[in-house]
Amino acid sequence: MIQLPDSVKAYFDASNMEHLDSFLAAFDDDAYVFDDNREFRGIEAIRNWSKTDIFGVHVRFEITDATEHDGVYAVIASLDGDFDKTNLPSPFFLKHTFKLSGGKINELQVSLP
Repeated sequence: MIQLPDSVKAYFDASNMEHLDSFLAAFDDDAYVFDDNREFRGIEAIRNWSKTDIFGVHVRFEITDATEHDGVYAVIASLDGDFDKTNLPSPFFLKHTFKLSGGKINELQVSLP
């Protein structure tokens, strides 16, 4: 597994420790998130998304694989939390694809691996 940039590590660490401010600090002010066929643009939209979809359900990530290609980081992580797991496999994995700008997350796409 590769060494991840600080902002990508902060995304997962802050989620696991439920530190919203540290989580948001990993993102560029004009960042874009695509998750579950929904788009979130800008730090306030990302704040609202993370409050409901990550922090509100106490998501915990465990990174299982990470790669980098042409400056794009792909991270596979299992996750658990207080969300509806009906019809989800156990463990449940998601792929997080990060593009950075100035060391911060500029684009994040969350998808099935």
